[in-house]
Amino acid sequence: MSTDLTVIICSYDRYDSLESVLARLFAVGGPVPGKHEILVVENTPAMLRSPIDTRNGRVRVVYCDETGLSAARNCGIAHSDSALIAFLDDDALVSKNWCRNIVSAFAREPAALVIGGKVVPKYVGTLPAWYDETLSGYLSCVDWGDKARFLNPGEWIVGANMCFRREVFETYGGFDTKLGRKGTASLLSNEELALFERIGLRHILYDPKLLVEHVIAPERISLSWFRKRVYWQAVSDMVSGAVDCPAEALAKEYGVVISSLEPEHRNLKCMSFLPKDFERFKLQLRAIYLSAVMSGDGFARSL
Repeated sequence: MSTDLTVIICSYDRYDSLESVLARLFAVGGPVPGKHEILVVENTPAMLRSPIDTRNGRVRVVYCDETGLSAARNCGIAHSDSALIAFLDDDALVSKNWCRNIVSAFAREPAALVIGGKVVPKYVGTLPAWYDETLSGYLSCVDWGDKARFLNPGEWIVGANMCFRREVFETYGGFDTKLGRKGTASLLSNEELALFERIGLRHILYDPKLLVEHVIAPERISLSWFRKRVYWQAVSDMVSGAVDCPAEALAKEYGVVISSLEPEHRNLKCMSFLPKDFERFKLQLRAIYLSAVMSGDGFARSL
């Protein structure tokens, strides 16, 4: 292996954001020349591309013409040869010595095949009354505390800040290109979870020292964005086979959710009314998720 660590940043038409990510990475992330490589996978359609600053050769740029985050990640893996591979979002800002902390964490934990760090939101603008911090999970943020440990059932790490031993991809394959974001066409997800299931939680470590801030653009803090995000989560769960709840149970829960709303919202308005607080918005999002899954299942159980 020519380098110890390759940091792969897959980018889609976010040049200003990417510039900030690279600036922070070199300012505080501690990449060591000759040992740590920075690789940008440009996934923007060719006709829309702009030049990317290579920092006088410190950044290598490769192009992936197949649109989609999974395809871009697989492209980055194919163009790297490091023992360790880290993925960083093109809107995620690393903490001090992030690169060196990755290498140290893998050296400390030989059983760890995957390591994910803490991802905290960095909001731009004022948060609305209906917003609650629990929604940050939909924004690719995760915080399992301040102690490094292997994941427990029901826990996960996120793609904005995740690292792998190369042997993972040689043994388990890459990311499923049927899943994951595809430009601006969809908010499909679950590509990481599908891979993590093959690897097993006993090999996935959470280390809060690998901290990044995820910059949350103002347009994401909107009712419509979260509604769309939840809808596509339902689609992702159906495509990946993650929905294991019987149709009858889904229909029963949908009835409970609807009956918890005001009478005027116990119809199609349940998915579009203006919530006055987070509790109402949480019910709305659950109604959207359940209705999407039941639609995909052909309403196997009548409401």
